[in-house]
Amino acid sequence: MPLNNSRTRYGAVAKTFHWLTALLILTVIPLGLVANEIAHAIKDPDIATTEADISRAALLFSLHKTIGIAIFFVALARIAWALGQPKPGLLNGDKRFEALAAETVHWLLYGSLVLVPLSGWIHHAATTGFAPIWWPFGQSLPFVPKSEAVAEIFGETHVILSWTLGGALLLHIAGALKHHVIDRDATLRRMLPGRTEAEPAPVQPGHAGALVSAVLVWATVLGGGAALGFYAPLGHATGTDTTEAHADAASSAAPEAPEATELTEPAEVAANDWVVTDGTLGLTLQQMGTDMSGVFDDWSAAISYENTADAEGLHGRVDVTVTIASLRLGSVTDQALGSDYFDAATHPKAQFTADIVRDGDTHVAQGTLTIRGNAMPVELPFTLTLDGDTATASGEVRVDRRDFGIGAQETANVGADVTIRFELTAMRASGAPDAGASSASAGDTNWRVDEGRLGIAVTQMGSGIEGDFADWTARIAFSETPDADGRNGSVRVETRIGSLTLGSVTSQALGADYFDAATYPDATFDAVITQTDVGFLAEGELTIKGVTLPFTLPFDLDIEGDQATASGEVRIDRRDFGIGAQETGNVGADVVVRFDLIATRTNGS
Repeated sequence: MPLNNSRTRYGAVAKTFHWLTALLILTVIPLGLVANEIAHAIKDPDIATTEADISRAALLFSLHKTIGIAIFFVALARIAWALGQPKPGLLNGDKRFEALAAETVHWLLYGSLVLVPLSGWIHHAATTGFAPIWWPFGQSLPFVPKSEAVAEIFGETHVILSWTLGGALLLHIAGALKHHVIDRDATLRRMLPGRTEAEPAPVQPGHAGALVSAVLVWATVLGGGAALGFYAPLGHATGTDTTEAHADAASSAAPEAPEATELTEPAEVAANDWVVTDGTLGLTLQQMGTDMSGVFDDWSAAISYENTADAEGLHGRVDVTVTIASLRLGSVTDQALGSDYFDAATHPKAQFTADIVRDGDTHVAQGTLTIRGNAMPVELPFTLTLDGDTATASGEVRVDRRDFGIGAQETANVGADVTIRFELTAMRASGAPDAGASSASAGDTNWRVDEGRLGIAVTQMGSGIEGDFADWTARIAFSETPDADGRNGSVRVETRIGSLTLGSVTSQALGADYFDAATYPDATFDAVITQTDVGFLAEGELTIKGVTLPFTLPFDLDIEGDQATASGEVRIDRRDFGIGAQETGNVGADVVVRFDLIATRTNGS
């Protein structure tokens, strides 16, 4: 059988490409469908699953991705070969509409064979945490950042274009059977092994009309997907979930965020205490042989340290508290927080309490690490640099997750070792700035917030979405009698952005395109309080995402003895702070910020 095509038949190379592509497609589609079904079952808390289910889903997704990459390169080779070969003409070319439909389907097939695996590949490269592609060239792509927004867009595109490929494939098969069974011509036989030749019809359709038709089909399905909410910028509105959490077969949904935490004044500090002003706390583990790194957005450290050791050889002490639900571990965050792993719903906090000793040029924090209610001795070596009243420290330690009951005993899917690392900058308490300092004062009357709620409301696709910040603090100085400048007091509010829960769109809201909690973990509001004829005003500056703007918050205040209740809300334009796109078609520009709280007068105590 000749290798090359002619005007009346296909050659051996074209036939090989055709049937190899068919075999790969008919393999990759069921793999993806079965893997998705297992992943959905694993994410359903009502369905019991095991570590073996997670490993099986990851295996199937790796197969699906690897074969998808093979399809991509086979399609490129097939197209390159076809460009240098004559194309046997259609046997029904004189039937105008039937021929146009056949050529359109061919364009859809060729285009989809490139676009479907490419969109899936970009989705894979943009995520952190995945079932890996089995090849030696890495998991990333040039010019593709690790971005939830990019992964979201191309994940949905992969799904929509897969439907297009599936529809085109069914039409292609139906057309071949129609030619073979009804028309009884040689269209199908020309692609079978052998040397079947057939004279094309004297009239052949042009390629331009079929290409335009194919482009219109792609535009229609992508536009339809957008209309159905597949590309809603703050998360899925409908459609198939293609996030890498499925590729990793997440074991459960993320736990609901706790109610607003009790807000208290910081404890008084001794002269040898240090206040952390900046820092990161994270971990690294291995999944399917690939390193994955994550960070905790909400943690605090109480540190005492002196350069000179005491009589017991101790230089100080450290007490670290970590909010487990604040972990961000790429697309497998839900899995990590689920009951099989950290179980954040049952065990919301982790604790590390240790004494600080010196070992030569290195410091060591020797103490106890408690996770999931399991306490284990841990020694954390770290480097420390002192510059006057400023200190920088960093260190890491490797622990076995199984000692804390995290994950299965088997390590084929998730490795046993977890590296915990930290970096921080701290100031000696005697030289640290007052976190509650403000531009105004109202005598020595202070208030402790006992209970409160801070939240926002946004509009997406015309529907309202409300969310709350679980971690925020308010430092309040207030007197019913104004000072000489007519000011009743001051307030400073610090909000941990990563503690926001905004329903199903939380991860997108915290992503780089919106609040960018990784780069800008905190928002602050510093203001003076004044009383007007209609109520109270907090007038000052609001800082979000590194942007500081004048901000006025009207609020109602009711004081009964030493108890006060306050509530208020104000509307801001998210675009002023660089949150989201300037366009407002999907997400409205206005964001309503609201709060209510109950506070107790402390009289400076």
